[in-house]
Formats: sequence, C-alpha cells, structure tokens
Amino acid sequence: MSKAARPARTVSGRPRCHVEWSGLEVSVAARSLAERAVELALKRDKLRQRSLCVLVVDDAESAKLHDTHFADATPTDVMSFPDGSPDPSLGLTRLGDLAIGLDVARRVAAQRGRPIDEELALYVLHGTLHLLGYDDIDDSDRDEMWALQRAVMGDLGVTI
Repeated sequence: MSKAARPARTVSGRPRCHVEWSGLEVSVAARSLAERAVELALKRDKLRQRSLCVLVVDDAESAKLHDTHFADATPTDVMSFPDGSPDPSLGLTRLGDLAIGLDVARRVAAQRGRPIDEELALYVLHGTLHLLGYDDIDDSDRDEMWALQRAVMGDLGVTI
C-alpha cells in the first residue's frame, strides 16, 4: 500500500476525526491524503473525537454556495462552515462542513504542476484550519496559517 493510500490513524489506531465525504467522487488516494492532513492538524492542536463533512462540488455548485453564504457568485477552492455541536450518532464533536471546489482544484493543480490529490488535500487542510479558528485575512494570521499548512503538508511529503 502506498503512503498516500494508508488510512489516517493515530498511535492508538483510532482516528482523531471521522471524515464523511459526499458530492462528486474523488480518488481513495486523495481522500486518504486529505484525512491524514486533518489528523495532523488536529494532533497539533491536541484535539480528538471530532467529525467533519466534506462536500466536493463542481464550479456551478461552488459559485451557488459561494453566492448564498459569502455574497460572491464565483467558484472558489474551499468554503468552511463551523459547527461545534455534539454528533450523538458518532459520539464526536462536529468540526463543521467544508465545500471543496473540484473544478478549481483541477485547474490550480494543473497550473502548479501538482497532482490533484495534493491540491485537494491542501484545500481540506485549509478549510479544517479555518474550522479550528485559524484565519488568513491579515498578513500575520495568513503567515501563521500558511506556515502551518506547509508544515503539515511537508510532514506528508508534499511541498507547497
């Protein structure tokens, strides 16, 4: 099994975060890499017992969601919707929901010469960091968030 195809697990064998995927289909390798990135982000913040929903959308749905929730009718890479409520069905705390723009990821990955799996994992990590309270509006916050993204993706063997 390749490094990217291994499931995200902690030392105890239990994931820190249950990730539910819906929407457009993405590869097992992309999901696995993204889930491992989420695990590392949660580990850095000393969090466990979380759940996260990832909705993968095309440009049309991304633009619709972006317009509805952020008053911008253009497709985007990732949107985050924080939650924090208990998930009684899993006994976990919901981090929130992410909407990931697959068409955006394909275009950007091609421009950067990067595999789509890595671009998708970066978007899931970026959205997860927003759900954890990180922001990228001002320069100092952006620098902190991007340094953390580089570190997590680097730990996974991905240079961004």
